[in-house]
Amino acid sequence: MNIMSMIAVLFGRRAEKAVPVPPAYFGVHGPQGEPAIAIDPPPLASRAEPAGTERRGFARWVELISDGDQQATDAALETARAPRLDGDMYDLLDGLNGRGLVIEADIKDDDSVEAQIEYLSDARGLGEFAAPSSPPAGADRCAALLRAWNDWLATRDYRLVPIDLGDDAWHAVVVRREHFTELQELSRKLDIPLAEPSAVFGA
Repeated sequence: MNIMSMIAVLFGRRAEKAVPVPPAYFGVHGPQGEPAIAIDPPPLASRAEPAGTERRGFARWVELISDGDQQATDAALETARAPRLDGDMYDLLDGLNGRGLVIEADIKDDDSVEAQIEYLSDARGLGEFAAPSSPPAGADRCAALLRAWNDWLATRDYRLVPIDLGDDAWHAVVVRREHFTELQELSRKLDIPLAEPSAVFGA
């Protein structure tokens, strides 16, 4: 048997002994290919159609900006309180920002604005937002990002809703277009000051 034949036989035998890894498992596998450790993927978020739930008042407001994500809604409600109860919008927005439910950033912090846009878009399964290339940084870039994102959301039946606290920071939530009127009504009752995008981000 020549050398090439020996190589062919050797590799052929190794191929015969190879056992494919079961595609349903992730992690470490034993010598025969059997799963030694099975790692289950994380559970999907429990998302309900916002129009069909029984939440009321502030809980309903949080549910709308969570886009029906019940886990996110419940988590936010563990710490967040309606501003008419404690009078502090900043505590409310900080808490919601910690749950990834709002735009909340300093007036010049374009990195945070862009990261929050990406997260909120991804959480709703809306695809990838192509951020404008200019202005390069600062408050002007923040405004340009939010204007462009507002237009992008409109093509996907969502609305970007600014919260106007009259300060030097960006505050906004995202809601499905069909629930915008309900969000407005709840916001009035809860003393949450909403604004038009053009009034906050510019035309």
